Amino acid sequence: MDPAQVYTDPQLAEGLADSPLRATPAEAHGLLCGLLCAGAPEAEQRWRRELFDPNGEGGQPQDLPPSLWALAKHTRAEIEGAGLGLTLLLPGDQAPLRERAEALYDWTRGFIYGLGVAGLGVEGLSDQGREALADLAQITRMDLDDLEEGEEEENALMELQEFLWVAARLLHDERGHAGG
Repeated sequence: MDPAQVYTDPQLAEGLADSPLRATPAEAHGLLCGLLCAGAPEAEQRWRRELFDPNGEGGQPQDLPPSLWALAKHTRAEIEGAGLGLTLLLPGDQAPLRERAEALYDWTRGFIYGLGVAGLGVEGLSDQGREALADLAQITRMDLDDLEEGEEEENALMELQEFLWVAARLLHDERGHAGG
């Protein structure tokens, strides 16, 4: 899966168009990853409910749109696979820095939201897991208004992206395998 191609896939945007959350592709993917990494039972169904029926009004479609179902299936396979795979759904390196930073911010917010929906709390987490949660919260406080293009900012964004991957893997290892 090439995340840059999936991120800009019109079918993905179309699949999310009916979501009352108005989630970006990155935020929707972060939400799914949060659910999966926290070990939420029936994560895909919970993801569907959060995206399409967040108020519990029963308005969700019978199933996920095909583009979202394919993303969910791929993401679960990556997270639960034998390797250390997890491809964050973010724009490609050719996208402007601001767009990539906003997507990283959205992915992080979605991830934290998914952890919360799954009921993940700090109890039972290692010190490293609690620190990762605190650092995730810090990322959602990033000031994107003064973001300028430059090598230093590019490197910082890459480091944040790598941190997200590490934090997701850490939380999955601590909670996802434990079943919540």
